[in-house]
Amino acid sequence: MFDFLNLKPSVYSLPNALPAPRRIRDGFEFCNVSFAYPGSDRLVVKNISFRIAPSERLALVGENGAGKTTLVKLLSRMYDPVSGRILLDGIDIRNYDLSEYRQTISAIFQDFVRYDLPIRENIGFGGLEALTDDCRLRAAAQKGGAAALIERFSLGLDQILGRRFEGGVDLSGGEWQKMALSRAYARDAQLVILDEPTASLDARAEHDIFERFAELTVGRMVVLISHRFSSVRIANKIIVLGGGEILEEGTHEQLMRLRGKYADLFELQAAGFREQRRSEERRVGKECRSRW
Repeated sequence: MFDFLNLKPSVYSLPNALPAPRRIRDGFEFCNVSFAYPGSDRLVVKNISFRIAPSERLALVGENGAGKTTLVKLLSRMYDPVSGRILLDGIDIRNYDLSEYRQTISAIFQDFVRYDLPIRENIGFGGLEALTDDCRLRAAAQKGGAAALIERFSLGLDQILGRRFEGGVDLSGGEWQKMALSRAYARDAQLVILDEPTASLDARAEHDIFERFAELTVGRMVVLISHRFSSVRIANKIIVLGGGEILEEGTHEQLMRLRGKYADLFELQAAGFREQRRSEERRVGKECRSRW
């Protein structure tokens, strides 16, 4: 226990650190960034360079292990690069006060936390100043698709979630994910990171979330990771990663014309969806014939 308490963080604020910009002007820039996880010599990100402009929606795609989640963990300063720099408005992000810097970012990762606590705190942890602001919490829930869940409970925002405590109610995987999405919207962040934000949602719920996505992120930078290529088409720019390196970069239309890795993955997924739809149609037809 004491050994654990004595651990020193590897990511911290430097003495006389700069305040984070209240309004980002030039955006973020990765400059020849490489990274290996602690205890390993294997680079999972190799000499990556790209920019995220203000108000830009960027999608990161690629197969498992391509380095997508690692990039957003570097961007949110959960880790620092082993070489290269990440700049914000032309300044290395390591020069900013860590707490203030992280306040500029709101993130939901695919392994989001399910808090056995009231809905108020499940959402409000995204921006602690929102914990006592019911209007702000409900607005975040509306954006994240959790508003209808709150209305189901007589206690509303004070309903305890999870089975750990008396009176708590459990949610489905998709409902928990809506809570996590709402938590991401609770913070008035300049950069929103969504790492597989709809992985546990059905097709209809996913469609509803992304229908509103562009409207909800007006004026903000967005980094989106998703294996569903129907989702990433909303991005202004798509970066295709493989083996920790950038393979392709461009809009959906540009990458489809390129006929490279992105086009292959997109068509492979589209073929899978078409076959799934045909199988469903055959199943429904068979059921109808058996009834007649």
